[in-house]
Amino acid sequence: MTIARNATWLCALPLMLALGCASPDASSDETTSDLSLGHAVLGNEPQGTATRYPLVLASGFATSPSFNNFTGVAEAFRADGHTVTVADLPPFDSTAVRGAALAKQIDAALAASGAHKVNIIAHSSGGTDAREVISKLGYGDRVASLTTISTAHQGTPLADHLLDAVGGVSDETLDTVAALVGKTFSDVAGDSRLRAGFASMAERNAAAFNAAHPDDARVYYQSWAGVAGLGGFIRAGDDDACEHKRFGGARESGVVHLALVPMALMLGDRPQDSLVPVASAKHGVFRGCIPADHLDEVAGGPFASKVNAVTGFDRVRFYRLLAFELAAKGF
Repeated sequence: MTIARNATWLCALPLMLALGCASPDASSDETTSDLSLGHAVLGNEPQGTATRYPLVLASGFATSPSFNNFTGVAEAFRADGHTVTVADLPPFDSTAVRGAALAKQIDAALAASGAHKVNIIAHSSGGTDAREVISKLGYGDRVASLTTISTAHQGTPLADHLLDAVGGVSDETLDTVAALVGKTFSDVAGDSRLRAGFASMAERNAAAFNAAHPDDARVYYQSWAGVAGLGGFIRAGDDDACEHKRFGGARESGVVHLALVPMALMLGDRPQDSLVPVASAKHGVFRGCIPADHLDEVAGGPFASKVNAVTGFDRVRFYRLLAFELAAKGF
C-alpha cells in the first residue's frame, strides 16, 4: 500500500463520521389532506394527540443515541404524550446487520408497550435499515408507517467515492480503525465492518437493493429531503427537485456546516443536503424539502439545542409536527 493510498483513505475519515449525521405536485391529495406544516419556516405550533403506535427513531451511519442523533426529539415526543424508542444500531456496518439490530429493538418496543405495530421515523441510512426490517425480515405486519428524512434510497455517490478510495486497504485495517473511532461514541461499535457499510450506501448497489426490498402494501411510506447550499445558496434546480414543496412554504435552503463543505462540493450542482441528493431521498409519498443540511436534520451540529440562527428552521418542532400528523392519520 502506498503512502498516497494511506493518505486517501485517512482523509475519508471525516466523511465517514459525517455520513451518519447518510411524483405528485404540490396540490396532490397526499399533501393537502395532512395536518398543516405551517406557512413559515418554523411551522405551526405543534398540537394534537399521541400516536396510536409507539415511535421508533432510527438514525444513520456513524451515529449512536448520544451522537449525531435526533437531539432533543425523543424528550419532546415524550412530553407530547408519545411512546418512543431510540434505536441503538452498530455505527459502521451493513444494512443487513443494522437492520437485524433494529428488528430486535422493535421487538422490545412492542413487548414493552403492548402494541402490535410501530411507526419508524428514520434519518439517513436508518431508512434503508428500516426497509430491510420490513421487506427482508418480514415486519410489514408490525410496522404501521415509515417516514424517512434524507435517506439515500438510490444511494449516494459519496459512498462510491469512499469504496474506491479504500480499495487497496484491508478489511482488517478498515474495521480496526472504525471500531476505534466508533467506541468513542457507541457501545455497539466493537464489531465494525466499514467496507460493508459503504457498500450499503453506494449508488452502484442501489438498484439491486431496491429490487430485493419492495414496499409492503401494509406500510405507509413517506419521505422528506433536506436541501442546503453553501451560505444557504439556492441552486437553479432546487425548486424542481423539491417539486416546489417546501416545508413551511418558504423558499429557503439550509446552510452547509463547515465540516460538510468538502462533501457538498463533491456532489456538485445537484440539489442535495451535503451528503444525499434530493432525488435519492424520495420514496413513497414525497412530502418535500426541509431547509437543512445532513447534520441540521437531526440537530447534530453546532445549532443542536436551538433553532438554526440562519434559516430559522426548528428541527424538534418539525419532528413534533410529523408525529402529530401520523397520529391524525390513525397511526
